[in-house]
Amino acid sequence: MRITGGTAKGRQIKSPRSSWVRPLLSRIRKSLFDILGEKIKGSRFLDLYAGSGAVGIEALSRRAKEVVFVEKSAACVRTIKENLFICDFYSFSTIWQKDVLSFLPFLLDEEKFDFIFIAPPYYKNLQNRTLDILEEKDLNKTEIIVQYSSREKLNFIRKNIKIEKERKYGDTILAFGLRS
Repeated sequence: MRITGGTAKGRQIKSPRSSWVRPLLSRIRKSLFDILGEKIKGSRFLDLYAGSGAVGIEALSRRAKEVVFVEKSAACVRTIKENLFICDFYSFSTIWQKDVLSFLPFLLDEEKFDFIFIAPPYYKNLQNRTLDILEEKDLNKTEIIVQYSSREKLNFIRKNIKIEKERKYGDTILAFGLRS
């Protein structure tokens, strides 16, 4: 797996050896950051259910100011650390080895982000449960990106989050929303 753009473009990064980790394909990551464009520069980016850290590292490569990774798997956290060292981005990141659903309310009480990327394991309704938490927090125009399978249902009826667009890439869907 390689970084698709920015200062670390072309760098090879690792993925944990696990059947439940499904890193976002390079072409989809490239498309994601093409959509986000220049807004990523200087931003604070939250990568939830971070897995290999590829999305957050891609944000750093494209000049995000800081990325916070939240991932409960110890093997994935080790991989994220290795990948940050490979790309020389360790000093621009924070890694929390925590369960997202229990930790997120506390994190959002303390920190603000420009972008929140949500990519939990499929078929566990974790996307909707994570959005439920975000809906209750004061995020002040934070952009939210949700990755999910086309075989899942994402609850678009939200009082404080407006899903503005979706992009489909095979079975993977990226939904883009704004917390108003």
